[in-house]
Amino acid sequence: MFRHRSTGFRARGAVAATLAALATAAAAQSPPREVSTTELAKYWLVASASPTADAPHNGKGLDQPTCAALRYVIRADGTTSDIVLEKLVPESALGTVAVSFVKSLRYAPGPSNKSLNPVSTRLVLPLNLPPLKGDEAQRAQIQARRSAVVAACAPDVVKPAVAAPVAPKPAADKR
Repeated sequence: MFRHRSTGFRARGAVAATLAALATAAAAQSPPREVSTTELAKYWLVASASPTADAPHNGKGLDQPTCAALRYVIRADGTTSDIVLEKLVPESALGTVAVSFVKSLRYAPGPSNKSLNPVSTRLVLPLNLPPLKGDEAQRAQIQARRSAVVAACAPDVVKPAVAAPVAPKPAADKR
């Protein structure tokens, strides 16, 4: 019986490709790891040269400084999914802009993510913030306004309950 060498190589190559596809599928099906925005660059890097957003033609608050807090998943192929608008301050029609912006993002794997593991992360997106211009005092005032807008979308921090100090009991008088 005659066997051609190249057939063996093709079969091995097909097996390797199948194993790689299965590994990628397994990574895509595993639940995404929660990653903070400060740690995201270890796993995924923004690869979109110029993300886009769908802006409404009319609606409430389209010209107001706004922030949007979004949670989303970066899948094994670098696309985004499961986008949730968690907070929009102030309420306006700009929520659709924020969601469409995140939907257009594309990511490339970071240095700690050679396995292309999906992650869940959060983004605070400022919209319509005034540009920093003017003298130093004016720029400082504008920066304070910008920071206040973005801070409105920061995650809610639950402060631990602090027990009230207990006053010492007066010593019993033993006369």
